[in-house]
Amino acid sequence: MNIQKLELRIDWKDQDLLGHVNNLAVIGYFQSARIAICESIGFAPVVGMHYGPIEAATEVQFRKQLHYPGNITVLTGVEKIGNTSFILNHRIVDSSGEVAAYGKEVIVCFDFHKQCKIPVPESVRQQLYKYLLSEDCKN
Repeated sequence: MNIQKLELRIDWKDQDLLGHVNNLAVIGYFQSARIAICESIGFAPVVGMHYGPIEAATEVQFRKQLHYPGNITVLTGVEKIGNTSFILNHRIVDSSGEVAAYGKEVIVCFDFHKQCKIPVPESVRQQLYKYLLSEDCKN
């Protein structure tokens, strides 16, 4: 089992008027982690591609505020692989090692020409297994 580790800097723009990282920025961190894991398995979205991954749902559980300046690490693994989709499991850890947020994303394999979901390609499925989480690692 591998976990994708993505280190990111908290930018000034990520803050809201209350001085902490906005919830939309956290979802953006998940997006960055999703793209990184898709790139690592050769399934990154590219303009003009016939089929690829699309986000169908996002869930976030906030545990701790994040602030600028700072750094975070997004730990990502695969919770489940279905017929036409897979679930990514994210954990955002701050520079002190504390969990700031947990999240999940449902990613659907989508045919952009036919505008419908398709089965997870076998080559992608095999690569996703590298990141499959054990039960004790799931949020």
